[in-house]
Amino acid sequence: MKKWFTIIFVVSVMLFICWELVGTIKESQEHVPVRVENMMQATDFKLPTFDGKKISLQEQHGKIVILNFWASWCEPCRIEMPHFQTFYEEYNQDIEILAVNVTRKDKMKNVGAFVDEYDLTFPILLDTSGEISTIYGAFALPATIIIDREGNIAREILGPMDEALLLKYVEPLL
Repeated sequence: MKKWFTIIFVVSVMLFICWELVGTIKESQEHVPVRVENMMQATDFKLPTFDGKKISLQEQHGKIVILNFWASWCEPCRIEMPHFQTFYEEYNQDIEILAVNVTRKDKMKNVGAFVDEYDLTFPILLDTSGEISTIYGAFALPATIIIDREGNIAREILGPMDEALLLKYVEPLL
């Protein structure tokens, strides 16, 4: 009897610890902001926009840049894009949003439909090769990189954003 009590007690403690650990992991997965302690210069790139122009990161020097990696098939991307648009409408004099789409060339019609559906007015860049998203480590979508006015990476965020989170991470840089 004592043996069974000990086994039940140990199993209960282990289950409690696992339950607490799962809760902590779940909370941390909802949003994964990564503070970049030693500022690192953002890697320059030049990509075509959806409307045919070419934009480089270097051209944005002096502005706060929100570099967002997304795809039209990504459900969290669909959730966050209206928030990016609202934020852009309010803060476009202080910031630039560069939304980097990582869709293949044969899926461009989906990108156009997405842009029209959400009436997006910030630049939509096309990374059809995946080269730039790889350089920035955007292996899960959506991924957002916030770059300060000097071109340094200030924050990296995995997961969908809303206006409150955008303001929380951008406001210290304004």
